[in-house]
Amino acid sequence: MGAPHEPRHPDEAKLEAALHATIPEMLRRHVDQTPDRHALVFFDHGVSVTYAELDLQVRRVAAGLRAQGVRKGTHVALMLPNAIEFPVTWLALAWIGAVSVQLNPKFTGRELDYVLNDADIDFLILDQTCLPSLADMKERSHRLPDAHIFVRTEDAEVMSFTAWSALLANDPLPCDPSDDRSAHDVMSILYTSGTTGFPKGCLLDHRYWLQIGAAGLYSQGGHTPRNALIYEPMFYIQGNAILVMSLLSNATAYCPAQPSIAQFFDWVHRYAIDYCAFPAPAVHAMEDHPSEMGQSLNWVHAWYFHGDWLKRMEDRFGVIGRDSYAMTENGLCTYVPVDRPDLVEKGSIGVVAPWRDIRIVDDEGRDAPDGEAGEAWTAGPGHFHGYYRKPGANRDSFRGRWFRTGDLVRREADGGLYLVGRIKDMIKRSGENVSAAEVEACLCELPGVVLAAVVAAPDEARGEEIKAYVKLKDGLTQNDLPPSAIFAHCAGHLAAFKVPRYLSYTSTFPMTVSDDKVAKAQLTDGVADLTADAFDRIDGVWR
Repeated sequence: MGAPHEPRHPDEAKLEAALHATIPEMLRRHVDQTPDRHALVFFDHGVSVTYAELDLQVRRVAAGLRAQGVRKGTHVALMLPNAIEFPVTWLALAWIGAVSVQLNPKFTGRELDYVLNDADIDFLILDQTCLPSLADMKERSHRLPDAHIFVRTEDAEVMSFTAWSALLANDPLPCDPSDDRSAHDVMSILYTSGTTGFPKGCLLDHRYWLQIGAAGLYSQGGHTPRNALIYEPMFYIQGNAILVMSLLSNATAYCPAQPSIAQFFDWVHRYAIDYCAFPAPAVHAMEDHPSEMGQSLNWVHAWYFHGDWLKRMEDRFGVIGRDSYAMTENGLCTYVPVDRPDLVEKGSIGVVAPWRDIRIVDDEGRDAPDGEAGEAWTAGPGHFHGYYRKPGANRDSFRGRWFRTGDLVRREADGGLYLVGRIKDMIKRSGENVSAAEVEACLCELPGVVLAAVVAAPDEARGEEIKAYVKLKDGLTQNDLPPSAIFAHCAGHLAAFKVPRYLSYTSTFPMTVSDDKVAKAQLTDGVADLTADAFDRIDGVWR
């Protein structure tokens, strides 16, 4: 059974002294510590590797890539699902100093036309299921010939491309990593979800990944994972971060082929998982499973939890759950310490994380006083280098060494930081600024509401009105939780001007690639009338 542990927080000097310089150096050190322990288990594929086997595969694939012409600084796109080929190739590219550009395997040909050219891709490694999207490309660059494309496949024939398994057939590179690597060498380009316009590629170095892993472990206050679950897509920041945390802990990382709330508790129980990022939707399904199916959990990341969700999860499984604040651009910025349950109860995103500096800045560029919201600016080591080939975005996003996050945050006298919402996710109703995140949190505190999303609906009289979408718990209908009940709940917890005017029920939400946030743009893009098929609180009618 998971049990609370005594918090332990080494000082930042000790953290810095223990930080490896590069990902290959880190891998080498931890392979030597536990060569026979399982490092990765892809149970859906029946594939597992020990630390020694992982090391050997990494060096074999690195040799194969180098033989094909991949060098330090070469941009190599990875379009792979959660399978052994992803971490092996990711680590192999780091071993030879190349840059991995991590892509969603669901990208279409149109999206590949943009990102493969924007990122100056020289080589592409993709899953066989992604070949139709590759074929649909209209603008494949001459710098990406068929000979530079490798396919994860079980079929011998992959057209004019090369099977990924051929890379694994090479004699391995030497055990010792090259000494021409630096902590500040760019290792990855991760594309943001692109809330406005096309997505932008974030330049991330070795230190970024090592720091986010070390800070993630630090936030656990002394818990060292033994069996971790990588529930998230590995091409995204969270999956990569948990991979690095697992390697830093000499833990075993268990990886499903696809996320599944229906199977989540079975995986936790079967593999005695003691650390993972607990998916928020699982809170609403946990009563459907015996409580012993989560008793192995000791510490979990709990992102985007609302109301009493965290307390319910902790009480049921005897686990410690804590929130944090991070972006692709700046890594882990804040965390809620194990020994600060007071911040948990207040909905804080915690205190400043190791290696990170944070300012709360008002509209005039001055530091905002405690209690007043302002834009969070971040700085410090392990920050991203900027957006690739986006000088305009870099000019807009940086003020000297400070990165403008676009998030509104306030600091209180208790030392805690509180996320108010995205600047671009504020609704201006009759001159009043309303945080969509605040209204969403209120809606999610209502029993029966599983998820909510709030957007601005254009309004001639007030400029913008507030529209809410809600998803109800399975088995409930709008007759069980009618608009009147939802509006009454909001009126009891929010100022009058924050109560939504329009309400729509939905059975499913479009989600971001990390499957942890609603992709709001997909709710509103191309919709001529956001009030259609919604209940109008003021007029008392369905539109």
